[in-house]
Amino acid sequence: MSIKCCCLNMKKIILMLLFLITVGSLSYGQSVLQTAEGLDYTKLLLPSLEELFENAKRSPSVEMFESKMMEQDNLLKSEKRSWLKYFKVGGSWQYGNIGVNSMFTDQNTPLFYQYSGAKQNALFVSGTVSVPFDDVFDRSNRVKRQKMQRRSTELEMEKWFDEQKVRIIDSYVKLTNAMSILKKKTENLTLTEVQLKTVEADFANGHAAISDLNAAKKMEVEAYEAYKLTESTITAELLHLEILSRTKIISK
Repeated sequence: MSIKCCCLNMKKIILMLLFLITVGSLSYGQSVLQTAEGLDYTKLLLPSLEELFENAKRSPSVEMFESKMMEQDNLLKSEKRSWLKYFKVGGSWQYGNIGVNSMFTDQNTPLFYQYSGAKQNALFVSGTVSVPFDDVFDRSNRVKRQKMQRRSTELEMEKWFDEQKVRIIDSYVKLTNAMSILKKKTENLTLTEVQLKTVEADFANGHAAISDLNAAKKMEVEAYEAYKLTESTITAELLHLEILSRTKIISK
């Protein structure tokens, strides 16, 4: 019965943790989006690619590779010192009293007991050398294999970093293009808003038909939708770039 209760409590704790993590992620995402809504993307200055590349080195993946290489370096040091296992040294020390009980008797001497004792202090040292030839001749190969494993991890990290650079560049180019397009979309939206106000004024004075008003309104709505779509693309790419480069741009 107690085991079932413990399992139920663990399930409740896990569900509670998942709920808190989800709520925290949602609140973070909402705060970032609220911050992004107040930004003027046409005036946003992006960090340089060199800065983004440098900050990307703070990624947990790089930390994982570096930790793995440190572990392999320690294994290499241990392998280079493995020859010490061929030598064994031992020793012991004894201290105490040695006592001897004796008795003696013959036809003319009655039985009597005698005790004699002495203190003892002794030190023993021993040493052995055991050299397995297969282990000795294979030692250089083991050291080389350990070095190759370390180098392999280093190459994996460099490969990951090169791929990360490509992803950062791809997101950076998409972002800069979208920001350039946004300027044109902003100009187009402003123009359609001015045209709509002009047609509304003409319609109020009887100089424009309802079809002219509907056409102007449709153009204004389409321009607004195109503007918001490009703006959403910029927001998504900015967040994507922040994650890839470990650089805060709009979530400061």
